Amino acid sequence: MAEGRIQRIEKHVRQTMGTVTAPDLRIAHDFKHVARVRRWALQIAKSEGLEDLALVEAAALLHDIGLACVEVEKRSQHAQVGAKMAAQFLHEERLFTAEEIEIIADAIRCHSSPSGGGALGEVLRDADKLDALGAVGIMRALTSKYAQPEYDPRNVKGETWEMTMEKFEGRFAEGKGIGGYITDQVNFQISFYGQIHTETARRIAQPLVEFMQAYVLQLDSEIGVTQNHRRAGRRVE
Repeated sequence: MAEGRIQRIEKHVRQTMGTVTAPDLRIAHDFKHVARVRRWALQIAKSEGLEDLALVEAAALLHDIGLACVEVEKRSQHAQVGAKMAAQFLHEERLFTAEEIEIIADAIRCHSSPSGGGALGEVLRDADKLDALGAVGIMRALTSKYAQPEYDPRNVKGETWEMTMEKFEGRFAEGKGIGGYITDQVNFQISFYGQIHTETARRIAQPLVEFMQAYVLQLDSEIGVTQNHRRAGRRVE
């Protein structure tokens, strides 16, 4: 029974998210992202002792379904929209009880917020953040911000290097946004570590964050070497 309903949910999510055409919504938030979040969510849930893994899997599969029904400029509303879409689908298909559906919908509604959604919300939120870290995180930063320049040649690490999420939120309040370079996006994703809730996810995230930091430092080192060679008038092979 559980396996059958999860398969039905996955089929529905694949079909619904397959209708997204806007590159700004489709890139870095396709079903591959959903599948990775599901894997992280199940791993966290098992380690943290959550018993109903069907709820975890359903929430992870459905967490970004709202992206299929929002415009690019309204993507911040996708969690609220997705919660309603998920609840409607699960009710119509009678895949969970009304109480279970509310638990799933609440987790989806809060997955982009700093808190809320109960224990399932924490697991889903942490799983979503883990997918923004490590090698996958760098890949997603590059693809999602493909239209922006890679780095500022005067400051390769960027003015946002080592910023906490709180400092980024201050930038948002001032209307500055994440920053104008892909390295700013990488730095922003690194800051997610400070908002991870579960011990399991923090343990998983630590080496992923260190990898991303090392990448930015290596980039800074390589660009610095190139600039030094140019200043000295030597050709760089």
